Amino acid sequence: MQVFWFIPTAGDGRYVGVNQQSRETNLPYLRQIATAVDELGFEGVLLPTGNLCEDAWVVASSVMPFTRRLKFLVAVRPTITSPTLAARMAATFDRLSAGRLLINVVAGGDAAESAADGVFVSHDERYDITDEFLTV
Repeated sequence: MQVFWFIPTAGDGRYVGVNQQSRETNLPYLRQIATAVDELGFEGVLLPTGNLCEDAWVVASSVMPFTRRLKFLVAVRPTITSPTLAARMAATFDRLSAGRLLINVVAGGDAAESAADGVFVSHDERYDITDEFLTV
């Protein structure tokens, strides 16, 4: 069994997904979590995407050098990232991390969150965009 942890890029607290957090996101704290998870032997960490989150790629790139074997499951939204840019970022991160990148493809959250990112397409259209993103 592979067990992953969660990097709280929207702040940390007792509950995931709530607006009020007891601990603010900052690099020293995110680094502390990543190094602890690496030392404890977890397989990897999820870096989420969303309007309240710090950018998953930037956070993963910031904490990756402080870990040895930890894999990074970076969330990517095809509706707001071009396939070629995502491929370039993934190839670079994977090479610099010695093959420790995993991708979490997220077709999108709710309509309000998508609209906040400038995406005004239906649920089915988001999945069509995701299919195209994965076949390019």
